[in-house]
Amino acid sequence: MHRHVLFLPRAGNLNDLKMRQEPVGVPTSGSVRVKISHSGLNLADVFACLGLYSATPTGEFVPGLEFSGIVEQVGTPTSELRPGDRVWGFSRFGAYASHIDADPRYLRKIPDGWSLAEAAAFPVQALTAWYGLAELGALHAGQRVLVQSAAGGVGLHALQIVQWKQAHAIAVIGRPEKADLLMKEFGLSADQIVLRPSGWRAGAEFGRRLADALGPSGRQLDLVLDAVAGPFFRPAFERLAPGGRYLLFGAADFMPTGSRRGWLRLAYQYMKRYRPDPLSMISDNRAIFGFNLIWLYDRVDEMAAMLGPMMQLPWRRPVIDSIFPAAKALDALQHLKSGRTTGKVLLEWE
Repeated sequence: MHRHVLFLPRAGNLNDLKMRQEPVGVPTSGSVRVKISHSGLNLADVFACLGLYSATPTGEFVPGLEFSGIVEQVGTPTSELRPGDRVWGFSRFGAYASHIDADPRYLRKIPDGWSLAEAAAFPVQALTAWYGLAELGALHAGQRVLVQSAAGGVGLHALQIVQWKQAHAIAVIGRPEKADLLMKEFGLSADQIVLRPSGWRAGAEFGRRLADALGPSGRQLDLVLDAVAGPFFRPAFERLAPGGRYLLFGAADFMPTGSRRGWLRLAYQYMKRYRPDPLSMISDNRAIFGFNLIWLYDRVDEMAAMLGPMMQLPWRRPVIDSIFPAAKALDALQHLKSGRTTGKVLLEWE
């Protein structure tokens, strides 16, 4: 048997992503072989390919953190999964492939009525939003929550959690045309949507727009869920209420514009970044939580404990922006990093 994989000989350049065919043996004991239908794309994949992701393997590696597909073989018979089952799953890299030998503890059966494509758009984004808001943020009813990139994969799942918990959302988007989706699907008013500005004074302008969204009474934020950072970090952090929590899981503003790392631009952005004072955080009673889900991958019991309550939420079918053939993975990653997407970008395997 053979499979196709997308791999990089080493991190550093998106253009080095290539496809090859390789032989595979029988599944190892305790693993489940899944014929992958779709691989979910994440900004973490882009950063991993560029060598800007702390968990990136050294040397050759296959990107990809999530997938959907059909169980083909089971290394050790289980009562939960059988050949033919439709599943979605997590992986610590390796999901950009036509087949994967997965840990069954990270596989779940696809909900009735969901397509394989929709299932691949769910795991990482939903768990990221849940871990940030429900676990670290301890979100509860009545709180005011700022969601950066609210029309992206994580953002759309975060808005569902905010509304399910009966909290109040303020949604930040990068392009005005994305507002229609948020108004239609979530019933947000125009006052709840903030357009993220651009230009050299973007941070100051964002602060003014955020102040307008919070209203003339000077209301503050209880939680911020952010994967953009850059000049938008400080204005949002400074509007945290006492007891507020800033949940930071990425820095998309640092995304290189090309296919390489661009060290000079990265160094400039790094040097000018906002550095909150830990002592003032004590007196102001504010907290910053930085998190990266990949470091939870080996903590199986903790992951299972989160997935249980997370799956109690009546999730909507995921929004899919676009589906690319696996052979067009580079185009898909470039599209993802463009910031023009609404919902999830996927790779499809024949």
